[in-house]
Amino acid sequence: MESVDPGGPLTDAEVRELVRLLARFASHDLDQWENWRVETPYGPVFMTVSRKVPPDWPEDAFVPIWPPPAPPSADRHESWTVWRQDDNGNRYEVSRHASRAEADSTAARMEARGHKQTYWVARSG
Repeated sequence: MESVDPGGPLTDAEVRELVRLLARFASHDLDQWENWRVETPYGPVFMTVSRKVPPDWPEDAFVPIWPPPAPPSADRHESWTVWRQDDNGNRYEVSRHASRAEADSTAARMEARGHKQTYWVARSG
């Protein structure tokens, strides 16, 4: 039987694999929608995967995750990264952008979704 404990926070590689598998699921297995419930130590989490934008939601409330963004090219002088910190203090890279304006726009969209996470923009290393 599979363990009930899902383990600790995902690594960057695990997040990339999760995104790839979700894209594969959406491309080949999703009919119209799926509604999922995941029990966590902080209470249940409800997820909906759908082929339609929910009523009264703007399409730009959804962050594109597939195909993955191209890595910054070596000839760029600078790029900007949007970061997220969750309630537990874990930090994750959300996306990279060619301009500060693009990164600021993405961070503002994420903040506007009303989650408790904190988003910020920093020059990419």
